Amino acid sequence: MSTSAPSTQGWVLADAFDRAAPTYDAMVALSPGYHDQLLGAAGALLDRLPAPDGSALKVLDLGCGSGASTQALLEQWRTRGGAADLLSVTGVDMSEGMVAQARAKSWPAGVQLVVSDAVTYLEALPDDSVDGILACYLLRNVPDRERLVREMARVLRPGGGVVIHDYSVQGSTRAKAIWATICHGVIIPLAVIKRSDVPLHRYLYTSVRDFDSVARICERLLGAGLVDVRHRTYRGWQRDVIHTVGGSAPS
Repeated sequence: MSTSAPSTQGWVLADAFDRAAPTYDAMVALSPGYHDQLLGAAGALLDRLPAPDGSALKVLDLGCGSGASTQALLEQWRTRGGAADLLSVTGVDMSEGMVAQARAKSWPAGVQLVVSDAVTYLEALPDDSVDGILACYLLRNVPDRERLVREMARVLRPGGGVVIHDYSVQGSTRAKAIWATICHGVIIPLAVIKRSDVPLHRYLYTSVRDFDSVARICERLLGAGLVDVRHRTYRGWQRDVIHTVGGSAPS
């Protein structure tokens, strides 16, 4: 999923996602468990939402990219028997190309897709105005992570929830070794074959390598005032590589 990160040495991440957008869905489809894990993250967020009071619950999908995480939210909502008119989802992404890919898909009336920097979008919202926030593969790409998490916590209504889903290998020698092997042996070569944006996939490797540990992500959520912070990882080679971290605003 794409992001709000600025340029580094003239290379703009949002522009790289724009270039990769036409082949992005095909690339992530090759990642084992990618969509199932998004469903898991979406389900973790729905578990934290307050009970509907007759009006639609308002959920943000920050870093929505081409819409896979938005689709996961809607699928989990339907699976749980939620009424379509009781869930409003706004997908936000900095990449115009990725949002264009998302907008080309079919969505129910309760879905909006917005091109915006995630932090800027949150800062325009009033306090206590959102029931839930899903952020898949976003936090790692935001320069001011403290600011982003703080804004997430500020806009959450009491009892609302936030779920962050991302790669993190800090603190695990095994995970670091697996991540290097997968990137250099599979992901970057596939990007060449698929004619996707190779510098973007090289950036993927380094950004994950240098990202927060899971413990640091949890600390960020707790430091912003969220409670009931929990973490899970996944099976197979992705154990200790891909993580879902959730927290809730105090009721």
